[in-house]
Amino acid sequence: MSAQTKTLFSGTALGLSGPLRVEILPNGMTARLTQPFRVRTGAGRIIEVPAGFETDFASVPRLFWRVVPPWGRYSPAAVVHDYLYHTGKVSRPAADRVFLELMAALGVPLWKRQIMYWAVRLGGWLAWDASRKRETEHA
Repeated sequence: MSAQTKTLFSGTALGLSGPLRVEILPNGMTARLTQPFRVRTGAGRIIEVPAGFETDFASVPRLFWRVVPPWGRYSPAAVVHDYLYHTGKVSRPAADRVFLELMAALGVPLWKRQIMYWAVRLGGWLAWDASRKRETEHA
C-alpha cells in the first residue's frame, strides 16, 4: 500500500502557514507531515510542526470513534498537541491549554472540545511520560 497525500485543513484562522498537508502511512492510522505546519496562538506564540513529524491525530479509543473519530475539524489542534507532547517544548498543562484554544478557534463545538480536553487532562499523562522516557533514553 503506497503513501497517500491529503490536505486535511486549510484556512486563515490562527495565522496558519497554509493547509495541513500529510501523507497517510501504510498502516492507515498514522500520517507524516509533508510540509511544515505553523499556528499562532491567541497569545501570539508561534508553534511550528516540522515536515516529517508523524502523528496519529487524536488518540481516541476505537470504542468512541462514532462520537469523536481520530480526525476531524480538530485535526490541526491534535497535530500541534501531539508535537508539543512529543517534544516537551512546553509543560503538559500548557500543551493541553493550547489544544483547547486551537480547537475553539477551529470551530469545534463546545461539548466536543470539553470531552477532548478532559480526556487529555485525565489520560494524557501516559503519552507525556512515554515521550519523556524516550528523551532520556536517547540523551
